[in-house]
Amino acid sequence: MKRKVFLTVVALAFVLSAFAQGGKGRRFNPEEFKAKMEAFVSEHAGLTAAESEKLLPLFEEMKEKQRKLKGQEHKLRKECCAAETEKECQEILTKIVKLHVKAAELEETYYNKMCKAVSARKAYRVMQADDAFHREMLQNFGNRGNGREQKHAPKARH
Repeated sequence: MKRKVFLTVVALAFVLSAFAQGGKGRRFNPEEFKAKMEAFVSEHAGLTAAESEKLLPLFEEMKEKQRKLKGQEHKLRKECCAAETEKECQEILTKIVKLHVKAAELEETYYNKMCKAVSARKAYRVMQADDAFHREMLQNFGNRGNGREQKHAPKARH
């Protein structure tokens, strides 16, 4: 009898814990994330409103194209794991390397476009601020649920 009561209490505790954790989490909102990132990058790169209008659409366009390339690479990596022959794997690795070259060319093209919109120094600061923002967001994500959440915006590293 005592064992049944104990098991019931333990099961109830697990169920309540699962519901409590489910209520704390928020779903990812891409628009909110983008707005926070743009505000952070603009502030920490020292962009004026006019510079932000010119540069941030280019920056977002570059990031979107990079995401597509990363998606293709991820798909190829899965294919490589499933490849049955060494030749198939080699062909897939060659495609992955070509994607890396394409990504580097894409980045160079957009850096040149961004340097026409703002100074090279500000374009570089935008890249630094973007890296800092994502690094801090990942740290905050990793600290969720253990009482160490940061309540303030990420800090840029120069």
